[in-house]
Amino acid sequence: MNVVDVFDESCGFHTRITVCKENADMVNLTVASDCEAATRWGQTIKQVDWRQCLGKKFPQSLLWQSAMKILRHRSCPLPMTTLRAIEAEVGATRPADIRIHFLPSEEPDKRNAPKEVQ
Repeated sequence: MNVVDVFDESCGFHTRITVCKENADMVNLTVASDCEAATRWGQTIKQVDWRQCLGKKFPQSLLWQSAMKILRHRSCPLPMTTLRAIEAEVGATRPADIRIHFLPSEEPDKRNAPKEVQ
């Protein structure tokens, strides 16, 4: 079993995703979240064929299609995080933290900036 905690500071919601391999083809998923949309999404993906989720046609998988219909933001980290947790559960990667860190904005150096096209 792999458990992943996600906290997205932009929306302020905390989500816990649990993935447990059921057999050679299927994984069971639990999504517990403060976000109502994430909770609804979790209800649609309680059991998925991990090969479809991780294969070449993953955009057609139930996991991805339901995420695009239910989750409010296309950049929501939950689908990607769930895929990574599935990979860890089936042995395709090791469980490891992922960090996205926004750097402070800086005024661009005008000396090295490309010239404007007129």
